[in-house]
Amino acid sequence: MAYSFENELIRCMPNLQRYACKLTRDANAAEDLLQDCLARALSRQHRFEPGTNMQAWLTTMLKNLHFNNLQRDRHVTKVELWDGAMSVDAAQMSRLVFRDVDRAFSSLTPSQRKVVKLVAIEGRPYQEAAETLNVSIGTIRSRLCRARERLNNLMTA
Repeated sequence: MAYSFENELIRCMPNLQRYACKLTRDANAAEDLLQDCLARALSRQHRFEPGTNMQAWLTTMLKNLHFNNLQRDRHVTKVELWDGAMSVDAAQMSRLVFRDVDRAFSSLTPSQRKVVKLVAIEGRPYQEAAETLNVSIGTIRSRLCRARERLNNLMTA
């Protein structure tokens, strides 16, 4: 019987399906991954050398597709809306979060902002912050506590 790329591809499918299930841990995602792999293999069959290990070629292709999908999904975040889900770029999401944090930080009193900046942002010890602001450590702790509560309330609202 003559060599057939398609027959060899079909022979490799059960092992690929098992490997896709192992990678994704989800039957539907595994099916999609396998379909993407087979479509890619068919579109690139001219690159395959007959007589070499097709199972290894396809397994590598499947694994690379899976890791590419993971990488892509890491850069897109799902935001739930009342009428469904919308994809938002991770950089855009970061800008929105930064804007919200900046607004919340700006709503603090000037004395709270100074304490948060010294202790939480710059990582200075309470004693050093107290000396810098010429107040007691108890005042630093109190201002920091109130500032954290306010920020938490504003960010979770």
